[in-house]
Amino acid sequence: MTRQAEADAPISDQSSHIVNVGRMIEDMEIKMRNLLQEVYFGKTRDIVFDLRSVESLEKQRRQRDLQKELVGMMNRNKAS
Repeated sequence: MTRQAEADAPISDQSSHIVNVGRMIEDMEIKMRNLLQEVYFGKTRDIVFDLRSVESLEKQRRQRDLQKELVGMMNRNKAS
């Protein structure tokens, strides 16, 4: 990952130039860290939550059976 930035800052002596460059480096480091955290860790979190089942398999099976039963009842009512 590479990034580039350009900024104008006042220079009163040689040490102020070092301070300005240091500030730019720190700002870019923070931006890159935030971007990396959003993309990489956010994507990892999404994948883990998609793979991990929050509800028990038994509960999911009961909900699926209930759905099938309700759909069957609705279909019978429509046919009547």
